[in-house]
Amino acid sequence: MPQFTIITICYNEEAGIRATCESIVSQTFRDFEWIVIDGKSTDNTLGILEDYEDRISVLVSEPDDGIYDAMNKGITKATGTYLIFMNGGDSFASHQALEWVSEAPQKDLIYGDIYHDSTNGPLITYPDEIPAGYLLRNMVPHQSTFYKRELFDRYGGYDPSYKIAADYDLYARLLEVEKVSSHHIPKPLAIFRLDGISCSENFRRVRKEENHRVRMKYFRRYRWSLKALKQSARKLFTK
Repeated sequence: MPQFTIITICYNEEAGIRATCESIVSQTFRDFEWIVIDGKSTDNTLGILEDYEDRISVLVSEPDDGIYDAMNKGITKATGTYLIFMNGGDSFASHQALEWVSEAPQKDLIYGDIYHDSTNGPLITYPDEIPAGYLLRNMVPHQSTFYKRELFDRYGGYDPSYKIAADYDLYARLLEVEKVSSHHIPKPLAIFRLDGISCSENFRRVRKEENHRVRMKYFRRYRWSLKALKQSARKLFTK
């Protein structure tokens, strides 16, 4: 059983998939499997992935029902002790990222800091401990988070009813409700590209609605806040 499973989901990602692949195959720590879930790409994504076929443990290329359906597929095929989702376009920030995580205390979640867009972009840092309510105003990116495999068996995977916020829902479930253990590595582990669906202005309304849904579900103090009441009223008058 490998220590890590790296899961990459992608669809028509020819512009960014090679950077993702290179950051994976260049890791100095080698005890990992790599699972790629492709949504039946019609561009040259699969052609680029063929260059790495000797390093890919499992490659699935078939239509899916969205990002989180694909991520759940990857979970079902994973055998590593820890899982990380390094999806098409995103990448590890250092060749030593897996090595640093392998030396960390084996908590339920191990997370690190993250760059936006490139190593020359803004560095986003996170606290050593995530206090109750932290996720009301902040998010921890999945690109720099390693999840113990058993968490998904115990608490379930991503909720595919969300288009954008299933990772937010998962974090809230694990940290606010189940109160799983965590450890912060104060180093940049990943590079998060800002042109994905979660950052798109075209999905701004969906993002707000889904974030509101998560907060109403998990954060009691949010339910009667002015922000919650405004969002509920907005939903009522836009139906």
